[in-house]
Amino acid sequence: MRSKTWSVVTVALLLVTSCCAEIDLLPGAFFAPGNFGSHELEPGQTRLRWGREFLLYVTEPGAVTITIGCERVGRYEGEAKLTVLGPDGAELATAAAAVGGTAEATFQATQVGPHHLQVDAGRNGFTLAAEGAKLLMPAGAGGQPFHGVSRAAPAYLFVPPGAKQFGIVLSGQGTGETAKAHLLAPDGAEVALLNTTGKMTDSATVEVPAGADDSIWALTIEQGDDGMFEDFEFTVSGDVSPYVAEKPEDLLCPAMSASSGRVSRERRDPILPVEITLYADLAQFGDASLQVAAHAEDGLEAWSETLTESATRTLTPAPQERLADGKYGWTVRMLQGGEELKRFEGMWWYIPAPEYITDDGTTLVNGEPFFARGLYHVDPEDYELVREAGFNVVQCHADNVEAAETAGLKTGVALYWGSRPGSEAWRAKVDRLVDNDSVFAWWIQDEPDGGRMSTDLLADCYMYIREHDPNRPAYTCLCVPGTYESYAPQTDIVSMDVYPIGRSPLTSISDTLEHAQDVIPGQVHYFIGQVWPWPNSPNVAPAQHRCMTYVALAHGARGLFWYSFRDPNWFLPDGNPELWAEMKRVNDELTVLEPALLGANLGEATSEDGAIHASARRAGDELFVIAVNPTEETVSGRVLLSEVAPELTCSATATAIFEDREVAVADGAISDDFEPLAVHVYRLTVQ
Repeated sequence: MRSKTWSVVTVALLLVTSCCAEIDLLPGAFFAPGNFGSHELEPGQTRLRWGREFLLYVTEPGAVTITIGCERVGRYEGEAKLTVLGPDGAELATAAAAVGGTAEATFQATQVGPHHLQVDAGRNGFTLAAEGAKLLMPAGAGGQPFHGVSRAAPAYLFVPPGAKQFGIVLSGQGTGETAKAHLLAPDGAEVALLNTTGKMTDSATVEVPAGADDSIWALTIEQGDDGMFEDFEFTVSGDVSPYVAEKPEDLLCPAMSASSGRVSRERRDPILPVEITLYADLAQFGDASLQVAAHAEDGLEAWSETLTESATRTLTPAPQERLADGKYGWTVRMLQGGEELKRFEGMWWYIPAPEYITDDGTTLVNGEPFFARGLYHVDPEDYELVREAGFNVVQCHADNVEAAETAGLKTGVALYWGSRPGSEAWRAKVDRLVDNDSVFAWWIQDEPDGGRMSTDLLADCYMYIREHDPNRPAYTCLCVPGTYESYAPQTDIVSMDVYPIGRSPLTSISDTLEHAQDVIPGQVHYFIGQVWPWPNSPNVAPAQHRCMTYVALAHGARGLFWYSFRDPNWFLPDGNPELWAEMKRVNDELTVLEPALLGANLGEATSEDGAIHASARRAGDELFVIAVNPTEETVSGRVLLSEVAPELTCSATATAIFEDREVAVADGAISDDFEPLAVHVYRLTVQ
């Protein structure tokens, strides 16, 4: 067995010393490359996705035309809309393209410099082109990744003067969606290959060779070795412009960028630094200085710092101590001779921690440890039925909380049902139900990342919950693994939905949960599994349900929900009675295991061939080891106790507790045979 690892591809090339020549900045504090490279690539247009803020850079006054095309993804019908804002924020042009069509927005540019292009196509894809201005696409700027779907054109990168090292991360989007990327130096030679087949992300750290700085590099993206080529993302960092372009002549680099996390929740992430990246040495911008500050909502300065020199291009100024709970605005300004060359700004939410989430991630309800066995979409007339099937919590409309309580169920209150998050009606539900003991969590919004809801709005919602109910946690379901880092801070519990049956292997569950452990380790992780069929796909089999349950537990899930009990033309007990009966049996097992499930995994391991996934949790002097085979093959497996329960000494025999048999422990390992989708749960005595 081997423990989980994070794979990073490193490209070892020659370092160069930093260039010290002063850089002439264009309006808006941008500068252009000196070398456009010698790439011979077929031009094209990536099918882009999700709302983004692109940059139009006008080099001289005159007519500018932006063309947007809307391309269908799945069954979505939403049009693609764009708005152009001038340097002063004034609206200059708008356009909207229907699915399958294009539209143009034309305006007369009177100012030279950066203009903002806001695009929203809902869940559909779109293409962009510009005439009369350079079109820069974010690939890290403002925390926005470059996101495409199903089609990718070459993307060009600008590596600025004196660059030493930069990084690139390529992400698939789970459920079998993969991609492969080739990074090309200015001379066209491939220097890195990234491939997300078999994992959520791949990354490369690139040392810039002599003569390859102040130049344009290229990135080509295609389908991975296996899986579907649908949603993909890439983000660059370090000594490389955070903007890319589909035409090399469009590329520019900003003098600097600045960003910060949004939410500081007490005990989880106490102090928020501002992360500043300089794309050349500060001295190369003349007598420039950086002024960093934060102000409370009443305008009073809470912290400030001025930087006049830097030994590195990456700076992380931060307050010395955690700021008082409240909302703050932060700014970073680049000044030269008293003139503001560039400004970045954002918001901070300093929020108290919930009393009913322990430091090790255990959920408490009314002060008692709680392991959720829950269902989505249950109507009040079915509450007794689902409780009898062993469930202890339901996703619940605010008006049905009392009925669920009467049936003996805890409730996750879906505040967003019937009211917009953050609205007066949404807040009124919290106020009305705050004293109801059956509420175990407040559900801010369902899949906000799927529709790219504003994280600022979610942070306001999160602050309202934390200020008005110090006890119950906030809960948010996320569906796009590439968004976890952006959307997770605005909640306490992150519940990740993975619906593989009919689309991808069951190991997409383990991939997703391991990805969450890597990118949002400070969050509490729940899992939402599949009990309904995709269109034109088979029903979930009982063995698949049991296997999915234990794969999620083996990879750290601290609570379980299933989607869904009832939907139009779907009622689980009638639509899949065999599965419904199995869910009762699995809940009975989880009830037996509950004392151990209330704690975190002591260790997790996956066999080299990926066939056996194992973990262990402790309850008193008993150790419970979960071992799962999520494949369709019969295998023999060996679980090393030193990996799943490090530093514990256990008995020489293990009881397979749901099979009424004993298994020997030899050389510190449990060896057993596993049928396809088999689950074994072993109980050992801790000595």
